[in-house]
Amino acid sequence: MKFRLFIAVFISVTLIGSIANALEIQFPSEDGFYIGKPMIYAVTGTVGDPSIIGQEGIYSFGPGKIILDSIEYYDCSFKIADSDSAHFYLGIDSINNTMTQKGIKFGTTQVNINPAIVTLKYPLFEGEKWDNKNNKTALNAKNLKFGDIEFPELNVDDVTVETNVSSSSISVSAGNFSCLLVETVYKGNVFQIPVKLTQRTWMSEDNVPIKRNFELISDLLMKTPTVIYEMELSEPNPDPYDLNWDGVSNVLDLMIVTKHYGQNIQNVRIPNPDIDGNGIVDMNDMELMIAHFGEVYKK
Repeated sequence: MKFRLFIAVFISVTLIGSIANALEIQFPSEDGFYIGKPMIYAVTGTVGDPSIIGQEGIYSFGPGKIILDSIEYYDCSFKIADSDSAHFYLGIDSINNTMTQKGIKFGTTQVNINPAIVTLKYPLFEGEKWDNKNNKTALNAKNLKFGDIEFPELNVDDVTVETNVSSSSISVSAGNFSCLLVETVYKGNVFQIPVKLTQRTWMSEDNVPIKRNFELISDLLMKTPTVIYEMELSEPNPDPYDLNWDGVSNVLDLMIVTKHYGQNIQNVRIPNPDIDGNGIVDMNDMELMIAHFGEVYKK
């Protein structure tokens, strides 16, 4: 029965014979943002509490939501043991195929963006860029640090935001990934002093954030950039036989392996169709999927 099921799926799905040279990430729909599914990241830099550097925590895209300026956003949290969670307030616009960012919170540092800016604009590909020249935003920051100087509250108006996308390969604890680096630069003035906040997100070809970096610089206030916060993926944690994280190994997972059958997998994929990790999606991976077909996992 399982063998007949395998043959049916194998024939019904068109195999990809070659991998495109240019990486392009399509809009994955709301379900494709892994909402509510935990992933393990490690803190690699922060101005908040240096003692947490190196510690691992759980990041979840939602599923909780928060109302900010009368609009609903996903409250995406990063939790380390008993410490305060870091938060990313993100929204999904399925009509325009974009993700919006309303604010961030790291420890006592908070940044509210009003109006929200487009942080991801699909399809993502090398050379893509966008800005807000026709609709500047404002930043309201609390407990923000400039080097050794801390401001309880700052308001920065007429902030320009420019985003550029480039190709990048990155190595983190979870492995080596082919990514698109989405670099967003906020520019404004604080007390007539120019400041720049740079946000970098390395997105894997499977639309998973592999690393995030938030960096602040002002030539008049500090000699080197200050890393406000940085986190990176520690391990690709989906169960190897439940590739789409729906809690069961079924035909949908088998279809993912079939889709990539024959491909060389040089870098980690999430979900990873190379079940046995030998670098190629082959019959061994098919047989492993069939052997575990029907298994139920705790989400």
